[in-house]
Order: sequence, then C-alpha cells, then structure tokens
Amino acid sequence: MNNDVWKQQVESCLALIKLRHQPAFEELYKLTSSKLYGLILKMLPDKDIAADILQESYTKIWLQSDRYRTDLGGAWAWVCQLTRNTAIDKIRSIQRQPLIGDDADLQHLATSDSGIWENEKDLSRCLQAIKQEPRTAIIQAYVYGFSHAELAERLQTPLGTLKSWIKRGLKDLQQCLEA
Repeated sequence: MNNDVWKQQVESCLALIKLRHQPAFEELYKLTSSKLYGLILKMLPDKDIAADILQESYTKIWLQSDRYRTDLGGAWAWVCQLTRNTAIDKIRSIQRQPLIGDDADLQHLATSDSGIWENEKDLSRCLQAIKQEPRTAIIQAYVYGFSHAELAERLQTPLGTLKSWIKRGLKDLQQCLEA
C-alpha cells in the first residue's frame, strides 16, 4: 500500500472516530497497531509493558479524538505523539516506583556515600524518631519524587491528611536536626 494512501486512511479513520464510529476505530487499529507497538518497543523493550502502553494509547485515541486538529498536523503524527507521550508517562512512573521499603531506605540514607546530606546519620536518626506515616510520606515525596496527589492515592489516605503528615513530619524533622 502506498504511504500516502495509508496516511489518508488513517486521517479518514480518525475523522470518523471523532464521531464515535466503532468500525473506523477497529480499522485504525489494524492500520497502525504494529507500527505503534514497534515505536513503543524502541522506547521500552519490555513486551508486556509495551502491550499495556499500546492499549492505553488506543483508549486515549478513542477518548481524546476530538482534540485532534487537522490544521496542526497529520493524523498519523498526532497518533504517534499521543502514543509517545503515553510511553514516556509510563516510563517515568516506573522509574519513580521505589524498589525498596522504608527501613531499607533509611538504612541506605544512613550509610550512603552519596554526600547529599552532610550529616546523613543525623537525618536517618531523626527520620526514625518521627511517626511512621509522616516518615513514609516524606521519603516517598522527597526521595522518590511522588506528588501529594500520587501519595494520597498510593497510601490510600485523604489528601488533606497526607499534607498534614508531611507538614508535621517536616517540622519534627527540623526540630530534631536543630537539636
């Protein structure tokens, strides 16, 4: 199939998907899934995760098709960019997931040669002195970079409670380090 004809078919499918035309969505999948899967595999070579990203990408294509604007570029470019962004989001979330638990984190902080903190042992001692909930929230937020919203979901805690834990925990941590 000629590349121009193929791109026109993708364009046509996306226009019909905007109208919630299910057969056009199935046709778009047939036309593009192998190419998009290959794109994802170049970014992340895990086949299972790549398959999940592909599925999530098509869900987004279906749900966000009304955001596609022909005046900003072709349908294929839009589909590729949406898929690429989905893959990047997944890669970032994987990188942010801690592989070790709180106690191991504290041990690592206490014994690390990273030089991030001048008095790492004091930091570890003070972290151990505060309650577990604030300690967990602080480590997840400041070591692994989780947002408050992500932590609230992850720890299954209301957002306001989580913010209070962090605020009180940081205050206790500061007092301990200054003592």
